[in-house]
Amino acid sequence: MAEKPLISERWTYKQTDVLIKADGKEAIGAAKRSIMEHRNSLERYIARNPLFELSLEPVEVEANAPRVVKLMAEAAELAGVGPIAAVAGALAQLAVEDGIAAGARNVLVDNGGDIFIHGDRSYTVAIHAGTSPLSNKLALEVSAEKLPIAICTSSATVGPSLSFGGADAATLLASSGALADAAATAVCNATRGNPERAIRAGMERARAIAGVRAALIIYGEHLGSWGDLPKLIIADRLSEELIKRVQIQTV
Repeated sequence: MAEKPLISERWTYKQTDVLIKADGKEAIGAAKRSIMEHRNSLERYIARNPLFELSLEPVEVEANAPRVVKLMAEAAELAGVGPIAAVAGALAQLAVEDGIAAGARNVLVDNGGDIFIHGDRSYTVAIHAGTSPLSNKLALEVSAEKLPIAICTSSATVGPSLSFGGADAATLLASSGALADAAATAVCNATRGNPERAIRAGMERARAIAGVRAALIIYGEHLGSWGDLPKLIIADRLSEELIKRVQIQTV
């Protein structure tokens, strides 16, 4: 029997632009309320503690800090980056959790390329990698057995986020949305210089972050992977010919 299509809604709140998919309108409403609540809570915290937003290094927070703040701080400590690097993944995870609590079985939140999924079905997640010829040509086929999971991507060539690396896409997988997001920043920052060396440095960085399950790095026509990566699928026949020319590294 074919799976029933999920309900989808693209929604914007302040600077947060998300795609929400769920098997019930109540879950979508709960996910939206979650994002508003946790984002507002984060903004109030930053107003009192501006270093939390500005620091490029981990920041210690109070035991009674809001949950979103603590999730971000814990992920930043593990990845060795500033806590704001974890914001999109943290909000996505919290929104999914609240959608599930509202009675849904399947909820996906894509917060600007930082994705958290919970459910009992398989999902296909395409990888956007800027100007790389591999951009949108590869996807991860995520089975239900791997859920819940976070799939977060950082790029040195896409979007306004600060990056010290060179990779077109550093995609990290973890059970925590905040951790996958923070780790993606850390791994992308490590991809400097020659693509082959940069990818290997990025994969070694991913291996060193506790809690990370897998990494996929795209740098031009170079591709590297590490860990328990879901099945990698090719989008079209053109990509099949391209993949034959791609230099692939694994560790």
